[in-house]
Formats: sequence, structure tokens, C-alpha cells
Amino acid sequence: LLHPFSAKSIGLNDEDLFFSHSKPHELALRNIQAHYKVSIEYFTGNLYPFIKNISGIKKIFWTISSPLIKDRHKWRQQHSYWHYIYSKFFTPDVTIINMSGHGSNYVFKLADLLLKKNKPYIAMIGGMHMSTKGRALKYYQNAHHIIVHTSIQKKELVSYVGFKNLDIRVLPLGVDTSLFVPNNKLNQNEINLLFVGRISRLKQIELAVKVVYELKKTQHKVVILKIIGPISDVVYYEGLMALIRRLDLVSNINFIGVIEQNKLMPFFQNANLLMLPSAHESFGMVMVEAMACGTPVAALRNAGGPDEIIDNHITGLLSKKENYCSDIINYFKNEEIIFEMSRNAREKVVKKYSIEITTKTLIASIESALT
Repeated sequence: LLHPFSAKSIGLNDEDLFFSHSKPHELALRNIQAHYKVSIEYFTGNLYPFIKNISGIKKIFWTISSPLIKDRHKWRQQHSYWHYIYSKFFTPDVTIINMSGHGSNYVFKLADLLLKKNKPYIAMIGGMHMSTKGRALKYYQNAHHIIVHTSIQKKELVSYVGFKNLDIRVLPLGVDTSLFVPNNKLNQNEINLLFVGRISRLKQIELAVKVVYELKKTQHKVVILKIIGPISDVVYYEGLMALIRRLDLVSNINFIGVIEQNKLMPFFQNANLLMLPSAHESFGMVMVEAMACGTPVAALRNAGGPDEIIDNHITGLLSKKENYCSDIINYFKNEEIIFEMSRNAREKVVKKYSIEITTKTLIASIESALT
């Protein structure tokens, strides 16, 4: 499984890729290691490539060839001669390429190499935006098949002329439902809100801050928001802090920083609601993790993944941006609805988003490419 970009280019550190990134894929690949030799690969700004073994999975980090493209937002310009030469002489039987729908020059070059070596590749699409012409279209048309993570993505993709007859499959991203389990909320006198994700403008965390402000005025409970994730946009973070100070919410909002994925469960369990007001979410893994712990999610309508994962007023809340605060305030007025949503959220994940379902689907995808 190749992620042809570096941690820094997407606002993370290499350590985040060790423990937190692409966990459903990692868990599924770990489950099939008895049958296949697998690895997860990234690019890095380090001087030399290196390997990390994380919980039984080999993660390889290939050095970027040009020092001019190591910076944030330059992921589509990144390439690695190290990785290309290795792939030329030690070509994998199947390569899954996880890349933005726009692709990159390196991805297109690698795909051409794999075709010449008569080795199939699977194009896994991350993100909501697509390039549908030129080299990108050829890249998708030559793939053995395409993987997306929601039926919404697939429906949008087949609406493009060049994609109508392509083999497009949905790989749901699952969690270990025996690990992510509900627990009793610790403090009934508090409203515990949670945000998990990169601190960037796209995530629209200011909406969550405004929810805290409104709840603080209307509820007779202490309102706490915990924000977990790396700061990938310092200017945006400073703007959030200015807003928090202006609204007198310093004691109500805590920036926790980065937490390893396997240590997130208590935060999900203890939260009354996960807020995810992102403008776009191709899937939104944290939603599934929270729902597995019986914590409903409040997200925005037409953002992507939330529209498929959340059943409005059944497993969580789907709101228009202008109604986000008021919908959450109304949610906390009805204890019975809160209990029902919690139970329904857990049931949906067990039924549709377990790691067993992800593993089964991924095995079928790999085996079809091998035959």
C-alpha cells in the first residue's frame, strides 16, 4: 500500500504516520499477513530511506528526491528515485496506490512502470476532488480497479464520462468493535464535547467553538471541548485562540495535541458528542471510532462521508452550516434522544463498519487483481 507523499506535506510528522495514519488499512493488512507479504509505504524528507515495524506491519519511508518539494502542500509534486528504482527491480505483485483524486506526475510514472512490468495496480482515491481528463483519466482507466470509501464517492465518480464503465469498488473503513466499545459517561454534571482531526481551516473548528459558547449560555452544566490533533495551520490555530479568548472560553476548551490512535478510545467513550464540522470529509474515520463507542457525531450535510455514515436524528446529526449550533443545543435538551442515538450509533458500526468487513473486502480486491 503506497501513500506517495510525506508527512510534512500534509501537515503531519513522520511519527504520526507510524501510529495514527491509515489505521483501517493497516489493521486489514495485518489480518491478511498470513497469506501475503505486505508493507505500507510513504515518502519522507529524511536523507535516507528507513523502515519502521509497527505492531507487526512493515512501514517503509522513501526519501524524496528533490529538497525543493518537501514543504507542506507540495505533496502532488513529490517523487522518489529511491522508490522508483526499487519498484523497477523488486516489483510488487499488486500495488495499491492511495492518492488524491488529482493524482500526481510520480503516480502516473509509477503506474506506467507497473504496466510495463505486467503488474497490476489498484487506484485508491482519497479526498473529494478529482481530475477526470488527460493523464489522470488514463491512470484510472489502466488500473485493475478503483477503490473509494463511500457509495457517495462511487456515485459521483460514475457520473463522469470516462469513468462510467470502470470497475469501481467501495471499501468501507472499519474499526475493531471489540476494542472500541461504549462505556458509562464519567460525569453527568458536564457536557463533554470532542473534536479529533487536524487543526486546519478546512475543519471549521470555529463552529465547534461557537457551540461551546452557546451551550455555556443555555445549559446548567459545565461545558468542556477537547480538541485532539496536530496543528497543521499555525495561522488558523492562532485565530482560533483569539476567538476563544474573546468569547471567554479559555477554561472550557482544551487543546490536547496528538494522541496515538490506540489511546483515543477513552476520549471517545467519555464524550457526549463528537463534533466534526468539516467542509469536506472523504470518509471521516473518527466518526466510526466515536460511534463504535456509543458517541453520536454532529457533522455538516453535503460534506461527503458524513452523509453516508450518519443517519440524521438516528445515529447522529447532519446539519446545514447555519443550523449547526442550534441543532446541537436542541440535541442536549432531550435525554431520551441522546440515549437512543448512542445505541443506534454503536449498532450501525457493528453492522457496517467493523474491521472484519474491511478485511474481507480488501482480500477480495487483492485476490481479484492477482488472478
